[in-house]
Amino acid sequence: MSYSRGYLLGRLFAFLAVQGALEGAPAQLYPLASTAPPQVLPKALATAIEAGKEEELFPLMKLLPLDAFDGPLNRREQGAFAIGYAHERVGYLVPLLEEEGDDMEQELTERYEFRVAPQLKEWIKTNGGGAFIRAILRAERAKQSQGLTSEHSQEDT
Repeated sequence: MSYSRGYLLGRLFAFLAVQGALEGAPAQLYPLASTAPPQVLPKALATAIEAGKEEELFPLMKLLPLDAFDGPLNRREQGAFAIGYAHERVGYLVPLLEEEGDDMEQELTERYEFRVAPQLKEWIKTNGGGAFIRAILRAERAKQSQGLTSEHSQEDT
């Protein structure tokens, strides 16, 4: 499941409006932002980052494609922009994108158990730390399999 460029830019516009990072009133900038986001969003992003909002921006920014600011939005993307804007304004959470390799994910969750403080668990849920945790589990699994391989080669010699 991937998100439309327009949808993510709509969410970003709404987020930046709430943060007060836009150069004007959201209602005045919406028509321009929904058709030509490169004319509005990069400056607002810079303002939000200067204000120290990178952590709040990160979950949304990591979903944006590299070409997010390449050119104007077509009609379909403009519609997605409106939906993303509305979702962000009402607080609809962005579902995490599932990574490929669900078979291995099932194994990892069955074999490992994490005990974390409730505050950290909540942060992971809201900020998309699930992918980070899966990466740690994959690395641990690779270390263990590498350790088993080196033990077997030492026994053979």
